[in-house]
Amino acid sequence: MMLPLPAMAADPAAVAKIHGGIVDCVGCNLAGADLSNTCVKDHDLHGADFTGADATLMCMSFANFTGVSFRGAELSGANLAGAKMDGADLTGAGTSITSFLGTDLTKVKGLTQKQLDIACGDATTRLPPGLNIHTCE
Repeated sequence: MMLPLPAMAADPAAVAKIHGGIVDCVGCNLAGADLSNTCVKDHDLHGADFTGADATLMCMSFANFTGVSFRGAELSGANLAGAKMDGADLTGAGTSITSFLGTDLTKVKGLTQKQLDIACGDATTRLPPGLNIHTCE
């Protein structure tokens, strides 16, 4: 369940970069943006703000999301396989059928078992102590 958040306004130029396939977007303001069905695979978005963004079915594998805020973002069906997530904040993010294959989540903030129960990973997915994840089918 996503948390209610204050009104946000993404930078239109940053959103256009993502939609246009120019996806190295370090520190970009993407808060509240519709980024569904876009791809940022293998790109650098560290420090970006995805607060409240719709990243449904977004291809995000092997991208750098170090320090990114995903607070209240919708990540359902997103592919975060192998993504760099150190210091990322997943507080209140929707993670239904989100793929964390091979992703190190040990330094992610706000991650709950409830979020992992509806996501999936594999034997190489690293989790904080006491949390577990289902295997992707």
